[in-house]
Amino acid sequence: MLRNLLLVTYRNLIKNRSYTVINVVGSSLGLAAFIVISAYVHFEKSFDKMYPDGNNIYRVESQFYRSGELTDSWATATNGYAKAMYDNLPGIASYARISWNDNERIVRYQSVKYREQRVCFADSNFVSFFGLPLLKGDASSALKDVNSVVISASEAKKYFGNADAAMGKMMQLSSRFNSYSCMVTGVFKDLPANSTLQFNMLVSWATSPAWIKEFWYQHENYTFLKLKPGATAASIEQKFPALAERFKTEAPLKELKWSVKLVPLAEIHLNTAKPYEMETKGNRRAVNFLAIMAYGILLIACINYINLATTKSVDRAREIGIRKVNGAHTSQLILQFFIESFIINLISLGVASLLVIFISYLLQQISGDTQTYRLLVDGSLLIKVTLVFMGSILLSGVYPATVLSRLQPIKVLKGRFAFSKSGVWLRKAMVSFQFAASLLLLAGTFAVYRQLSYMSGQETGVNLKQTVVIKAPSNTGNYIQKVNSFKNSAANVAGVKAISISGAVPGKQVGMAAACRRYGTSKNDERTYEMLRVDFDFMKMYQLQLIAGRSYDSANTGDSTKVILNESAVKQFGFRSPEDAIGKKVWIESLDKEPNEVIGVIRNYHQQSLKEAYTATVLFMDPKLTWVPLKYISVQIDQAQMEASNHTLSKLWTDFFPDSSFDYFFLDDFYAKQYEQDIHFGQVFMLFSSMAIIIACLGLFGLTAYSTARRKKEIGVRKVLGASAQSIIQLLTNDLLKLILAASIVALPVAGVLIYQWLQGYAFKVQITWWQFVVPVVILMLISFSATIYLTYKAALTNPVKTLRDE
Repeated sequence: MLRNLLLVTYRNLIKNRSYTVINVVGSSLGLAAFIVISAYVHFEKSFDKMYPDGNNIYRVESQFYRSGELTDSWATATNGYAKAMYDNLPGIASYARISWNDNERIVRYQSVKYREQRVCFADSNFVSFFGLPLLKGDASSALKDVNSVVISASEAKKYFGNADAAMGKMMQLSSRFNSYSCMVTGVFKDLPANSTLQFNMLVSWATSPAWIKEFWYQHENYTFLKLKPGATAASIEQKFPALAERFKTEAPLKELKWSVKLVPLAEIHLNTAKPYEMETKGNRRAVNFLAIMAYGILLIACINYINLATTKSVDRAREIGIRKVNGAHTSQLILQFFIESFIINLISLGVASLLVIFISYLLQQISGDTQTYRLLVDGSLLIKVTLVFMGSILLSGVYPATVLSRLQPIKVLKGRFAFSKSGVWLRKAMVSFQFAASLLLLAGTFAVYRQLSYMSGQETGVNLKQTVVIKAPSNTGNYIQKVNSFKNSAANVAGVKAISISGAVPGKQVGMAAACRRYGTSKNDERTYEMLRVDFDFMKMYQLQLIAGRSYDSANTGDSTKVILNESAVKQFGFRSPEDAIGKKVWIESLDKEPNEVIGVIRNYHQQSLKEAYTATVLFMDPKLTWVPLKYISVQIDQAQMEASNHTLSKLWTDFFPDSSFDYFFLDDFYAKQYEQDIHFGQVFMLFSSMAIIIACLGLFGLTAYSTARRKKEIGVRKVLGASAQSIIQLLTNDLLKLILAASIVALPVAGVLIYQWLQGYAFKVQITWWQFVVPVVILMLISFSATIYLTYKAALTNPVKTLRDE
């Protein structure tokens, strides 16, 4: 019997080639899109799941309140939080800290020298706390002693050739402020890409300066807690403010309520980005929407199969009737349709596998992400795909099998078979669902495109062109003097038009914050301000727009203690206007002297991407604020001499700083990288939206082609009675128009809500307008009507004699 069923299936598929091709192509695209999207979603949701006891690890995030209102929320904590909480708050089983302060260092071993990112201080139990797999060394003691360092396997290979050779070697780790000679006491396995924590080297906490080990006024570390059984994060959060009152004894932010938020480790990656976070964040809304899209695309493909199968049921009805008359049981007929569904889905799965490889390659070219290939063989994903494959067989096979197996042979063989009203309405509902899903994706694609275009075309308010940014050198004698001497020498290099030294550059969070207030006001008026350290040439080089007062003047030595505010700082300080701020004075945290005078106000500019709101920023040069480092040397170079000037600057750098590597980047490229994630999401969204629309159009084309063929005699009769081709087209497209309008009523409000929520992630965004929802409807109409009109027009031009001669 099985052989007979397979033979019948083969004949049906070969006989109806166009039907088979449409189903296979649609199902293949649906499965391929589902697999790739699922791999991406699985990766985004898998962050930090690899750590033992990870479900009981929480990151301590800092929050500050004034009169019950949240004023600041940071991802970081101070070094002092952890021990004070552990000693005084019941319910904490253990803690571990990793400090990001001054984590970029020049690392040397003999003649090998590199500038390394994320060389961090970490508690002695950090390795065992997270269960980091050590290839060499003892987890319990690797970070116990002073001047100990644990490095990754990649770093061991880079400096020593392998992990074995690294053990016991001495490495020189230098930053702008200090230098340490550390022994390699362990080598850990490279951290996976789906780990929130990413670091290259861990230096023992005991190595850090004594004053900073339990310091309460520098929020520059990640503190992680494990709780005892029965303890809750909420109970710790509730008790912290009272504890903080005992330790925040200094003046800065003393009037604020210090609080904490304990965030589960596994939730960090997809949470909204916060100030001072070191990792690249995911987007929970985007991930969830892509997950829904994956199933939506798959459902569209299944609906295609169901619609085409039931529409062809008139042709299959006589076959079913004859088979029933000859004794076929209902179970055999149902099995027949399930076998057909299985064969089509099996072929589709094979084609989809090839498409997955192509799409994965395409996505890798778009985003540079190589994770998809690895995730495609992930066990959980394979199980998921298997379940979906079986579900697709059931979903696309059960309805046609149920409808056709219930046919009454007498009615069928007498030619009185027709679709039931419920069946017709169900098919129309499924087509409407396809249209609604397509409209939703079209509207979303259009919104993404508008926002990306808006961000790329918006003026930043700062000059980024022809600027090379050199990273500051490591610790050296007479540091400030040498850096200034390099600046003066570099200014005379051919092609160099301007040069400036600063604590941050556009595209980089200022990072350093201080509590400030207007002179003469109470401490209750203290707020946090970003402190941007600059020199006399910064404003001129970056073409910052002065709207009140004046800029710094190198001829005026007194300007070194003056400050310049941006518009947001003027507002936060409470000045009535930019002009009102000129000549007034402000108190700055840690300066035990006369307040600083405001000499100028600049227009707000986009220090970071348009996703971030303007921040209250104070530009200063005061040499007493030594805790704000000079990190970057910006050099504006004539485009025609860029290569030659860079070469000369490199040689000059080696003369001044032989112990530091010459590391630089182009500022416009660096600034544009802030939008990479958004651009990649837009490209991926557009790719899969296009696939979904193609699948829906394939189904519509097949459905229209078959429906038109079924109505060819009706069209012939209407032509004999004098109907024009135009009237026939209008008649046959009316139903399609109604379905699109019905889908619009359902889909567009949903699209509006989703687009609005997505745009809330951007501080600067486009306005939602009515026409951005009309355009997707018009596009869908054009796509749908083009296929329908073509097929209908072709049928309308057919000679009625050919269609009616067998009557």
